[in-house]
Amino acid sequence: MIAPVLRRYNAVRFLPTIKRVVEVDVRGASRFLDAKGPGDRVVFMPNHPTHADAPVLMEALRRLEVPAQIMAAYDVFLRGRFDRFLLRRMGAFSVDRDAADPRPMKHAMAVLEAGRCGLTVFPEGNVYLENDHVGPFLEGAAFLALRAQQALGDDGGRVLAVPVSIKATYVGDARPEVVARLARVAEAIAQDPPGADEHPRDTLSRLGLEAMRRNLKHRGIDGPDAADHGPASGLPGLIRGAATGVLDRLEKKLGIETKTPDDLIERVRQCRRVIHEVRTSDDRAADHAAAATWADEAMLAFRLASYRGDYVANKPTLDRVAETAEKLEEDVFGDMPAPLGDRLAVVSFGEPIDLRERLAGSRKLRPVVRAVTGEVEAAVQSGLDDINTTLDTRGARPWQ
Repeated sequence: MIAPVLRRYNAVRFLPTIKRVVEVDVRGASRFLDAKGPGDRVVFMPNHPTHADAPVLMEALRRLEVPAQIMAAYDVFLRGRFDRFLLRRMGAFSVDRDAADPRPMKHAMAVLEAGRCGLTVFPEGNVYLENDHVGPFLEGAAFLALRAQQALGDDGGRVLAVPVSIKATYVGDARPEVVARLARVAEAIAQDPPGADEHPRDTLSRLGLEAMRRNLKHRGIDGPDAADHGPASGLPGLIRGAATGVLDRLEKKLGIETKTPDDLIERVRQCRRVIHEVRTSDDRAADHAAAATWADEAMLAFRLASYRGDYVANKPTLDRVAETAEKLEEDVFGDMPAPLGDRLAVVSFGEPIDLRERLAGSRKLRPVVRAVTGEVEAAVQSGLDDINTTLDTRGARPWQ
């Protein structure tokens, strides 16, 4: 009985006041509802652009009267006792992205096989704070859904993979708050505050490179000199070079020989898997203190690799500037900052993918997993692009 009450609380109180999502616009519901038949299981696969995505999607599904459990990273449950209570009672359960713990996977499989509610998995695996681009989708969500389809068999009902595009955009003028937050970051890293005539893309470039240089220096790693970085257009190469340097050093410590030198995020994940194995092994107790340092370096590498470098320069809207400022603030202070202003969240459901049909005649699962992952990722990006063509919010417009 408590879950419906909490879902209503999420809609009228938690989202608008805590997450500052004052409106949720649900689109494409008929595509999903018309395709779903009796006995079908559903796996929702959304992008993960903000820290409000789980409650936003819960509200969208509440309106559709579709119950669903959400697989969420365990650190979401560490943000506060109330957040933990609210999310769990509304159907969220935790997973450690870097562990080999089979329990969350068994629970997810049980949810799908029972068929009483849907399942939501965020294939990006992390919050990238980039509303306009999806990060690389991991194959775990598709693998889980396809394994469930295999377990059900040809006569046990379909599993539908549903792409979901989530876009958050500022409805009011958040520029003063963005400038104030950037001034706070500048003070923390001993830099000049944003200048009156300085475009925020240049401020972000200047402060971001200095924060990166300081982070690297504190760990004994040479980094780019913020005074000599050149125009913002040179950022992608500098960021990639810094992330590569951190990973090269870390992999040497861990004894890892990477097979994917160009895939920085996958290299980070491989490092974190090895570190987790060390930290949870009683036989490696002598290495636990060192592993804590390794984990810190792996997180630094992820943070560096998650910046595109040209995201704001290519299209300096208020939304892109604001979310990049939020990302920089989070990295500098080490905690999740409060939203910068009131936002509209658009949730668009894409065309469901029939996994029983995708598996028909296939002898090997892995190629199907790869194909479905790519298909869902492309559908989510297409949904974002469609949303952006319809927006006329203040956040969707250029900064000036």
